[in-house]
Amino acid sequence: MVTRTSLREQVRNLLLQRIGSGELAPKDRIVEAKLAVELGVSSIPVREAIRELVAMGVLESTTHKTATVREVGTMETIEALQVRSCLEPLAVSLGGTRLQSRCAELRDAAKGIIASAQARDYDSYQRHNQTFHRTIVEGSGNGVLLKVWNSLAFEVRAKAIHEHMLSADPLEVARDHMAIVDALDAGETAAAAALLASHCWHLVEYLRREMLSQEEENQVLEAV
Repeated sequence: MVTRTSLREQVRNLLLQRIGSGELAPKDRIVEAKLAVELGVSSIPVREAIRELVAMGVLESTTHKTATVREVGTMETIEALQVRSCLEPLAVSLGGTRLQSRCAELRDAAKGIIASAQARDYDSYQRHNQTFHRTIVEGSGNGVLLKVWNSLAFEVRAKAIHEHMLSADPLEVARDHMAIVDALDAGETAAAAALLASHCWHLVEYLRREMLSQEEENQVLEAV
């Protein structure tokens, strides 16, 4: 049941969570009336949430009151990471030493990311990872920056990243987060910003490598 204010945001976040977890798969249909009944809300916030997710590229509009889940391509995810590599260091620069007050939250999230990587628990990893990065962006105090960051929909893209990063050590990637917290806790904002950018670009490199490997494999199959 969805309650309280900003029903549109709550419906949007619920759909993002369902898509990110795999509960809703590419090509699955989202029917406005059916979802409104399930959540016990009017059709208006559901319609608005669907429109927002269509604009974000998460859903694809099929009819006036129905949409389908889009398949997120690897190249699209690479491009989103490239944008994030600029947004999150900017958030650190804007937040400055104020982010030190949120280091306890960030450290807890980083510990959760590492523990999830060790357990190979994707759902837990995703939750802690989203909390970590959102906390940093919120700490910037810049509402426009947060809005742009939200539009990248990493709740959904995180699944594609994990599925395609076959050559990466998830534990090594997870430990990047603790180094970022340590820099923020020490007041070294420039170092923290650089580490965040580097973290994003490492993910880009892994995805590019896997994309190239897949292309080469497809070429071999086509030649057979």
